[in-house]
Amino acid sequence: MSALRKNEIFETYGSETESSKKSWEPVLYTVVRRPRAENSESVGAKSAASAVKNIALFLASPFIGLAYVVAMPFVASAMLAYFAGKAIFSKFPMLKHAAMMVAAPFIGLVFILVAPVVGLGALGYLGTKALAKS
Repeated sequence: MSALRKNEIFETYGSETESSKKSWEPVLYTVVRRPRAENSESVGAKSAASAVKNIALFLASPFIGLAYVVAMPFVASAMLAYFAGKAIFSKFPMLKHAAMMVAAPFIGLVFILVAPVVGLGALGYLGTKALAKS
């Protein structure tokens, strides 16, 4: 059994005669822990899918950590350049337009190089999502 279970909550009243009087009474809640027949198959299927997902994340975690380690110097240098540019461009506003004109071809080149990788990633994600549904 999972540590986190959904519990059914039933409203119960003091007695049938009191509830038939249509007078308001505080509602007492009792928690009944019993599996429903219609949910037993879906719970088993969800737990199997969850186990596969957890195993896949466990196997992929070293590569995710490696990606963070490899990307960290680039992210740090980009943030440093961003804050330095923000400080310089606040003092010299015309310099911002000149820098954007110089940087535009490089930004376009980066988009041309990165777009196929992002497209293949999106295609793989949507393809596996479609295969999982069928």
